[in-house]
Amino acid sequence: MFRRVSAFWDLAYLTGFTPWDSDEPSKELVELVESGAIKPCRALDIGCGTGSNVIFLAARGFEAHGLDISKIALLKAMRRAEARGVKCYFHNLDFREVKKLGGLGVFDLAIDVGCYHSLSHSDDRIRYLHSLNEVLRRGGDYLIWCFVRRRTSSWGPPGVEEYEVERNFGNKYALIERREVKTSFRDLLFYHMRRTG
Repeated sequence: MFRRVSAFWDLAYLTGFTPWDSDEPSKELVELVESGAIKPCRALDIGCGTGSNVIFLAARGFEAHGLDISKIALLKAMRRAEARGVKCYFHNLDFREVKKLGGLGVFDLAIDVGCYHSLSHSDDRIRYLHSLNEVLRRGGDYLIWCFVRRRTSSWGPPGVEEYEVERNFGNKYALIERREVKTSFRDLLFYHMRRTG
């Protein structure tokens, strides 16, 4: 399964059909770091793609790790980090495989700009949660961006139902901020949560 899924994402990054990919870090992450709300710590970007958020965090003094299923995306991320002269750590792993995450250790901050909302099966989302609980320490911050699911069919990730994140994460994560973000593609939800359980 890993090879099949990774081949799909590798092809996207090889062909350049990656409309989600940006050389700019996420606006909400930048705000939280520059305001001091999130201070330098050990951080993991889940589904980091070509590494814009990882590189931003590393440049701000974080021990920044990026994880992605696509080797092609990670090669591009490593080249970007080298070009900017920052030290980052990149890992070619499937975040749903909790047993393979043990070597990463525990993080104070985890961010996800598009991994969770791309998972189409509820079992995969449950496995994702198990993995998140494995790598994020209690008291750690978690930032997630999710497209809202459309009622009509459309291309792109499946997205999430309006209050799915609150339901699925609520028993172990306290909500600090929920923000609705309008984009030209689809409505987006941004969450800042903190692990409590």
